[in-house]
Amino acid sequence: MSFNFIKSDNHSDHSASPEKKLFTAILSQAVHDAFSSHVDKIERRAARSFLTRNSKDFRVICEMAGRSPDYVKEKIEKKLYETPSLY
Repeated sequence: MSFNFIKSDNHSDHSASPEKKLFTAILSQAVHDAFSSHVDKIERRAARSFLTRNSKDFRVICEMAGRSPDYVKEKIEKKLYETPSLY
């Protein structure tokens, strides 16, 4: 499952600040947790909730990672709709 819209921009992130890399890693981990069958069901639900509730924390993390919160949320919701439930 590829989520390139989280991991990289149109240009190289090699010169990204450590802070931007940190917030990108936080988003990447949340996406991993939301879609991985080996992640505990409660943690998976928490990650999905974080990625779709549009909270202030979610918006700040997206912005600090250089991502549009609305775009990320839209992509995650689409992927959730397309992905069979994980038990």
